[in-house]
Amino acid sequence: MPTVAIAVVNERNSEEMRQGYVLPVRIGRGAACNIQLDPENRAISRLHVEILEENGRIVLLNRALNQNATMFHGRSLAANEKVALEIGDSFRIFDYELKVLAPSTLGLLHVDKGSLRPRAEHPLVPGGAILAYGDAHHLTVEPVARLDRIDTQKIAGRLALLFYFDGDQPTFAVLSNPEGLQVFLDRGLVQQDALYIQALDTIEIGDHRFEIHPVGEPAIVCENPSCQVLNHYDRGENCRLCGTRLFGATRIVRGKI
Repeated sequence: MPTVAIAVVNERNSEEMRQGYVLPVRIGRGAACNIQLDPENRAISRLHVEILEENGRIVLLNRALNQNATMFHGRSLAANEKVALEIGDSFRIFDYELKVLAPSTLGLLHVDKGSLRPRAEHPLVPGGAILAYGDAHHLTVEPVARLDRIDTQKIAGRLALLFYFDGDQPTFAVLSNPEGLQVFLDRGLVQQDALYIQALDTIEIGDHRFEIHPVGEPAIVCENPSCQVLNHYDRGENCRLCGTRLFGATRIVRGKI
């Protein structure tokens, strides 16, 4: 799942929002859009533009039918016109300036500690979050577009874990832990409810393991059947968790999100 980050500046009040998204991204005044612009401005279409992936490239598709509604590089886009977007490109929708930023570089891999089989993988993007909730044995893991939109009723009385960016720092937090389960970071007991994390950190709680990995970068998987955690590609020593000797033949690439 390709990801992208987008900065939105409302030039009427100088408000700025910066957030990461999984493509496609829908932008307009409609409530169903990923980025909702001024819902009272009828000149903005309900679905005004889409940012898509096509053949490995990011493209902007103009859905607006009215002329001069979408400006790109100083010219207005025609209805249904499609243009390629590069990191750093910007486009304008009336009072809104939108800029394309670098995509996610981190992924979150949810692993069953019993079988060590991956359950799910999600991009960890600035501005967004990943919420895991359930109990010691079963967790639902899902992306959250905005921290202020977490459904507190859904996680009430449950184990709830959150992965998000605190500014530029990837962060892990325990929102609730009614079972009092112990949390481990790289096999070390975690005492605090929130902490900064980095690539190739491993968090374990109950029957669950979460690995933070650099998206698309090579890594070495530990050959120990009871470990199998990712290690740095160029480490060339022992597994960071169990100490098993690492061998180059076990190199893989995970994280094609």
